[in-house]
Amino acid sequence: MNPVHFAIAALTGLFVSQNTPTSENIPFETPQVRADATRVGFRIEFAGVSSDLAINSATVMPGETLTIAADANLFAVSGVTENIDGEWHWKAPDTPGHHELYFQRNGETALLNVFVLTPFENGRDDDLSGYRIGEYNPNPLRGLERYVPPTGFIHMEPGMEDIQIAPHFRLGQFICKQQPGFENVFLTVDPSMLLKLETLLEAANDRGWEADTFFVMSGFRTPFYNAAIGNTTTSSRHLFGDAADIYIDHDQDGVMDDLDGDGRITRDDAVALASLAGEIAEADPSNWPNGGIGIYNANAVHGPFVHIDARGYRARW
Repeated sequence: MNPVHFAIAALTGLFVSQNTPTSENIPFETPQVRADATRVGFRIEFAGVSSDLAINSATVMPGETLTIAADANLFAVSGVTENIDGEWHWKAPDTPGHHELYFQRNGETALLNVFVLTPFENGRDDDLSGYRIGEYNPNPLRGLERYVPPTGFIHMEPGMEDIQIAPHFRLGQFICKQQPGFENVFLTVDPSMLLKLETLLEAANDRGWEADTFFVMSGFRTPFYNAAIGNTTTSSRHLFGDAADIYIDHDQDGVMDDLDGDGRITRDDAVALASLAGEIAEADPSNWPNGGIGIYNANAVHGPFVHIDARGYRARW
C-alpha cells in the first residue's frame, strides 16, 4: 500500500497492516495503559533509547518521521504510520502538538507520547510566543552531538501540565521556573533522563524509601533563565532537558526525607540517594543511560538534593 492510500485508510480507521505486527488507527476507543503499570514485557526503541516503561515520551520536528523498533502492534491515534522492514515509521503532522502511539503485545500496552515541536532557530529566535528562550552556545562542548542547540521545543499549552510523560512523572514537573503563570510555556524533556528517574524511583521504593515520584527542584532551564540566576556555564545539561535536581519528599515538608534514618535532614541523605543511583549505573546499564550524578548540600534556600542527567558520558561530583 503506498503512503497516500495508507493515510486515507488510517484516517477512516480501516487499516490493518499486511505486516506483522499490525497498525490501526482507532479514533473512538484507544487502548488503555494499566494504571498500576510501570513496565511492560517488551521494549520499544526510539531516538537512541531502549525502554520497557509503560509510558514513554519522544519529540519530533513538524513533518519529520519518528522511527520506532518494537515487536508489538501499533495503534496510532493520529498521524501517518508505516511498518518498513520491521520498524515503525510515524510521520508527524506539519503543526506542533501532542500525539499518542499505543503499542500492544500479549495483552500489555505501552504508551508513547509524541510531541511535535515548535521550531526554534538558535541565534535568531530569542523567544517563542513571548516566552524568553535566550541563546545557546553555537559551539557544542567538545563537539559532542548532545550539546548541539535544540531545533525545537514542546509547547506546553494550558492543561498539558498533567500529561504523564513517564509512569510517575508529569510534563509540568520539568518546566523552567521563569515567568510563572505564563500561558505559553516551552520546554524540552529527554526520554533517557526519564528512564533513569523511573529506574531510580523503583529502586528507592524497593529500599523502603516510600515515594510516589521525585520532587523535581529544577528540570529544564532556558539559557535566558540560567544566566538570570547567575550561572555562567553554557553547557549545563538542564539547558538540554536531560537533567533534573531531585529529592524524595513523601511527607511533603519541602525538603529531602530522612533516608538514612538518623533523625536529621543532612547531606548524608542526598549521599544515600546518589549512592543508590551509582549502584544502578553499575548493575543495570540497560535502564541507566550514561550520564552524571551529583550531590548538593543544603543552604538557606533549599535542602540537600541529587542531580541526575543523561549527558552521554560518566560524570560524578
